[in-house]
Amino acid sequence: MRNERNSLRQAAITAGILAALGVCTLGGDQPRVWAAESSNNTAQAEAKTAAVQGVQAAADETENDGMDFTLEGVTVEAKRPDWEAKLSPGTVTVIRPDDYKGEQKDLPDLLKMVPGVHVREVNGKGQYTTVSVRGSTAAQVGVFVDGVLFNLGGDAAADISTIPVHNVEWIEVYRGYIPARFGGTFMGGVINIVTKRPTKANVQASFGKSSFGGYKGSLQIDAPLGGGALMVSINRDQSEGDFKYKNFDNDRTYKERLQYYYKDLENTTNRINKQISYDVGFGMEEPSLGKVTSIDEMVTRCAPGGDIYEVFWKQNPDDYGGRDVMEHDWEFYYAKYADPNYKENLYKSDQYQLDKLESAERWRKANDYKNTDAIIKWQDDHWLAKATWKNIRRHLPHPIDNNYAPLWTVDQDWAVNMPYGKPNMYYFRNQELTAKELLLGRRDTVGNLEWGWSINYLKQDKDYYIDDWQNLEKVLEATNSLNTLSANSLWSKYDSRRLGAKIDGSYKAGDRHLIEFLVDASKEKMDIDGWRMHDFENSSEDTRGRWRNYYEQEIFNAQVQDTITLNKKGDFWLTPSVRYNRSKILGRSDRYDEKNDPQNVKWFHQQDEQTDDKVTWQLALKKQFNDHFTLRATGGTYYRLLNMYEIAGDGAGIWPMPNVDGTDSVFPMPEEGKQWDVSAIWDGKALGADTAKFQLTYFGRDSENLLQLMSRNFFFFYTNAAKAKVNGLEIQADMSWQKWDVNLKATYTKPKDVFYDMTKLPGYDSNTIAGSLTYQPQWEGTARLTYRPDTNWSLFTQLRYVDWMVTDPIPLTTGAVKRQSSLTTMDVGVKYKFNKSLQLAVGCNDVLNKANDMYLNMYGNGEIRNIQYPIQGRTYYATLQYTY
Repeated sequence: MRNERNSLRQAAITAGILAALGVCTLGGDQPRVWAAESSNNTAQAEAKTAAVQGVQAAADETENDGMDFTLEGVTVEAKRPDWEAKLSPGTVTVIRPDDYKGEQKDLPDLLKMVPGVHVREVNGKGQYTTVSVRGSTAAQVGVFVDGVLFNLGGDAAADISTIPVHNVEWIEVYRGYIPARFGGTFMGGVINIVTKRPTKANVQASFGKSSFGGYKGSLQIDAPLGGGALMVSINRDQSEGDFKYKNFDNDRTYKERLQYYYKDLENTTNRINKQISYDVGFGMEEPSLGKVTSIDEMVTRCAPGGDIYEVFWKQNPDDYGGRDVMEHDWEFYYAKYADPNYKENLYKSDQYQLDKLESAERWRKANDYKNTDAIIKWQDDHWLAKATWKNIRRHLPHPIDNNYAPLWTVDQDWAVNMPYGKPNMYYFRNQELTAKELLLGRRDTVGNLEWGWSINYLKQDKDYYIDDWQNLEKVLEATNSLNTLSANSLWSKYDSRRLGAKIDGSYKAGDRHLIEFLVDASKEKMDIDGWRMHDFENSSEDTRGRWRNYYEQEIFNAQVQDTITLNKKGDFWLTPSVRYNRSKILGRSDRYDEKNDPQNVKWFHQQDEQTDDKVTWQLALKKQFNDHFTLRATGGTYYRLLNMYEIAGDGAGIWPMPNVDGTDSVFPMPEEGKQWDVSAIWDGKALGADTAKFQLTYFGRDSENLLQLMSRNFFFFYTNAAKAKVNGLEIQADMSWQKWDVNLKATYTKPKDVFYDMTKLPGYDSNTIAGSLTYQPQWEGTARLTYRPDTNWSLFTQLRYVDWMVTDPIPLTTGAVKRQSSLTTMDVGVKYKFNKSLQLAVGCNDVLNKANDMYLNMYGNGEIRNIQYPIQGRTYYATLQYTY
């Protein structure tokens, strides 16, 4: 039986090679599945389809461990004609989540292994996570689920941490050239997530546990229904997130930092005197304090009995605010270090503080999440009906930024147990997101025309709130500090709904032309409400009208693509594409007073509209020289339409862009530019491997009107302040032997000519400033090795490297920049199949706990800090999966 399995597997792989299949999927412990990119005639296309099905059958047979099986091809959409295999002329990688089942990999983990793709866990593991492609921003990447755009216009970018992969058949990652079946002009790339199609009766359940209170569970039931099949599934993913990480603001680091700040006597005395003046201005008695003239004098005067100590501490020792001034003043810490016996004279709270300061470890707080999603899907050869429900509940973790990293209270039980103070209220911020989706579609083939239509409806309620905010409001009001909070600080609601429709298809025009077309349209509305958004009563009351409380966006896309066979042999193709994209957006405030502008920044009218549209093009050229070697080149222009978030803000922290140049209305403009890439692909055998695939891609992009989040007078807004060029290299190598798999992916990305036009920003005098693209590593790569000693066992290890990254777009006047350290992690794991139905997987991610050592290098002066949102290090997991 084993020889028969090997023969079947080898035959399928050989068929795939001879068919010259174009794009390799990322592999786990399963045989490789190749996705057909192009064919030179219908017979070859049919051979490719058979090869794909044959490899899948081999995979299914291996899964069944010699038991009975059926040779069924996996179809994830309504049936399409084989000659549509030509419709992916650009660079695309296909990921099959089932290749990694049991490893508890989520969508961000899978995408990290794709060349050209960078995943940023903005708020940490399991929290808000974005993806960029070839140096793009997250907003420049389109994320689709079953061909429908996942994120709404009110979102800055798709949060891929909220997309489950338990019910996903495969994930397509397009870079550069984007096929015409995806509406829009996404300058970075497109990620299309295709859910599984139920084919036969099946029950599958899995349960996994991981470190830091992590649990994952799923249940999927497939059953025949009518002429098709029904899939019902529910998934749960949750974590307490209370992991340990290194505290770079411990005692040793404080001493080093203080020595740096006190090496200049004049700077030291200025800091002390500025602090004295600042605290007197907040109502403290006028002290008769002279200037500090030396370090020794500063230490003496800050110690008990000194006049500075008397002013800062003894005036009101029971008042938390007074103690806060003393405890968090670096000069006070210096006095502690200068006198070793000083700690004995401290209050217990101060002693506790110093103990925590001396510790090099912290435990992450308020980092928990609970994600639940459900899907019901029915499908036959023509119809598709799907309904999904999702609920995300999570605390928003405390940012470890410049304002809070030095504080001993960060991630301490003391702060978590005091919700009614600032900044401790950070530990009680929550977000709950509930989304519902309906999708209905049909596909048909009439002669040489294959076409389909679909309609979709998406509703999302995004709620933000502080735990027990009603009592917090009373406490803050009693202490006269309520007015220090801006509107929407204690709670806010963003309710969105979008209705969309699409018609797309392809037409085989003779032997030389294959035409693909798409027309889609959508309309989205969003209402915003929040704490004191309409009854804000403080000194900034007249600023409330600038917050929009209603958004509306209409989008229309039309595009056509023609794949032209240029020679009789049928191995040379030209693929032009033309697109028209249009957006109409409206933002409205019910209370805006155009005459009131206390901060001297002119804003928009009570209601503003903007319409943007443009025609862009793409071109791809591909030559298949033989069964093993192919060259490909693509290029084109893009015009990325903005979303509502970027134009009108989010109703709270992000505001509409102010009028900078004096015109009546200035909205940000769409981003635009051009992109190109050149690829060489070799597909055959190498180093004794049964299959081997090597791909090398050189890419480039020239962008104008890039959006950047900028600030003015303590608020943030988007503006077209940047332009940049990006060049890079993608390297991919996949080899498979009878018992071994090796997968290598690497990306080199080099931004250049990055400039910020400061004339588009209020308050700046310079014309242009050279800067950096933030959170873009120069090198990034993954190496994975899998060993299968027999059909039951599978052992794997994975090594991943992410280079250092610049975190601030504009450097200091000295040219220094803030950088986040590099990260190298190693994962190991093993899987065992007890029989055809039961599998156990155990493993450890980040074995060497390297994520625990990540830090920020502060402008090259030797000072280091924690990264803004620490990520978990060494993590153990175990998953038990049963299939009936």
